[in-house]
Amino acid sequence: MHKLLLTGFDPFAHYNINPSWKVAQALPSFLGDFKITKLLLPNIYGLAGRMLLEKAEVVQPDVILMLGMDSGSNHVHLDTVAVNLRDALIEDNLGKRPWNEPIILGGPAAYFSTLPVHKIVRELQAEKIPVHLGYTTGGYVCNDIFYTACHHFAQTNIKVGFAHVPLLPEMVWNEKLAMPLARSTELVQAIISRLSKILYHQ
Repeated sequence: MHKLLLTGFDPFAHYNINPSWKVAQALPSFLGDFKITKLLLPNIYGLAGRMLLEKAEVVQPDVILMLGMDSGSNHVHLDTVAVNLRDALIEDNLGKRPWNEPIILGGPAAYFSTLPVHKIVRELQAEKIPVHLGYTTGGYVCNDIFYTACHHFAQTNIKVGFAHVPLLPEMVWNEKLAMPLARSTELVQAIISRLSKILYHQ
């Protein structure tokens, strides 16, 4: 049995729920070849990344999959790139709003996800499962932990990736810009199941 560390975020800004953590909670503890450990992270620059690395030190995962919330989207997507940049359009949960700052001074400009994201998306879409590629996680805390994890585990065998899920229907006026929790959970489960198959059965 392989180990997967799955993270989601707490609410931020004017939201009182965060679908990324709702999805993480709804997923089973065992899926494919994975035993899943779940971790709730705060929307706070620096602290979220430190908590992630501390938990990974304890869990010793084979894969880290981080989940975030994507407002204005109606699909789940797997992100491809983390950039060494903090650009906050809104404050984090401690009131910090960094702008044009590196996450790690002197670090590479960017990292690619070490999950086989293109293969996962292509195979799922071939089965009419609507999971898409994303090409950046922006400059907020999602990107912060994605880059931090990629940098920390760059010289290891630990696979690192990030996925965004839409808002829930109860969070928006226009339900066309949202996705029910059950559907988002189903799609993230499909991603993890496909990842298990690709990594350990092909």
